[in-house]
Amino acid sequence: MKKQIVLATIATLATSSAWATKSRMNALGQYQDRGSFYIQDTRNVFRNAARINQTNNYMVTEWGDATAAGGASNPKAEGGFFKNSGSFNYGVYLGSDIGDFDGLTEGYAGTTITSPGTFKARSNDLDLFFGGDMGVEWGARLHYANGKEEGTFEKKQNTLGLGLGMVMGDLNAYVNYTINSEHEGAGEAGDKLEDDGSMNVGVGYKWMDYTFFVDYNKGAAKLTDADTAANNLETDQSVLNVGAGYIKEVSSTSRMFADIAFRMTSQEDKGNGSTTERDYNELPLTVGFETDATSWLTLRGSISQNIILNSVKTKTTGAAEVKSTRDNTTSVQAGATLNFGKLMIDGMIGTNGNDGTAGSGNGGVLDTDRLLTQVAVHYWF
Repeated sequence: MKKQIVLATIATLATSSAWATKSRMNALGQYQDRGSFYIQDTRNVFRNAARINQTNNYMVTEWGDATAAGGASNPKAEGGFFKNSGSFNYGVYLGSDIGDFDGLTEGYAGTTITSPGTFKARSNDLDLFFGGDMGVEWGARLHYANGKEEGTFEKKQNTLGLGLGMVMGDLNAYVNYTINSEHEGAGEAGDKLEDDGSMNVGVGYKWMDYTFFVDYNKGAAKLTDADTAANNLETDQSVLNVGAGYIKEVSSTSRMFADIAFRMTSQEDKGNGSTTERDYNELPLTVGFETDATSWLTLRGSISQNIILNSVKTKTTGAAEVKSTRDNTTSVQAGATLNFGKLMIDGMIGTNGNDGTAGSGNGGVLDTDRLLTQVAVHYWF
């Protein structure tokens, strides 16, 4: 009886789910960093800054650890607010976890996989947003981060990035460019790790229930070891996505999602007289759903897998070329939103392993002691 009273009270306070957070994107099989190519979500503002004109007047906090990697099983602390002010919209976001702000450099910074030692990792990220509508919706995002450590020698890091976007009716386009990103000082003062021209550009067009999109990512980094030239490394990666997304309103409270895209990835690593090239050709298919189970609870889930195209080719100097398929590409995700009027709590479901630890093998366990993981809270003004 007591439980029924609590649920009834929640129902009277709650409304249906609004656009949400990283956990929603993960549960629907989308990109948690920059959002979706076709599903409306607050994360999309990191892909196309003009989306700030469509999702504003809210505050969001992503729960986690400031030093975490930022995945579903080890979320990073971040958050911000977005506000409308007359004809314009603005936002401030802290701790953003967008890996390609500085291209591939973030994959090396703060780790010990390179001989020069540990660079100063990027941290304390700040993003400033501003947008408006003058017949064409437009938006801009400025990203900034820096840090230093003084000791035997100085370690420092700085990053500056710019994002621009537009939405004109059913057409949208965007560009995100890393102006500068450098890590200096690791094993010694002269060691350097720098971005070498990273960018993300794309365009999308909505036609009826379909959205067609083309997205291109380029990331490059250069590592310089001050006293051991053999440790110098250059790496370059490009990813092209060409595909379509589909949204079907099954009812006033339920939606089905589907997307398919041809994805071509090329990566080249050069160092110590050797070159390794990897080429991937994939055709990932994702099918998902989202339903307002009650006025206070929204459930969602998805399944993704590479179909037909699923190949990788690796070629290393002095070795035979290797061709293979990528194993175990099937991924199932689930999530939920608890709605309390203008306050909403998002999270992932079933990401606990058999030992009850989040992310431990993604054992598919519905653990009542750890009901939601990658939790985020957002409040709409």
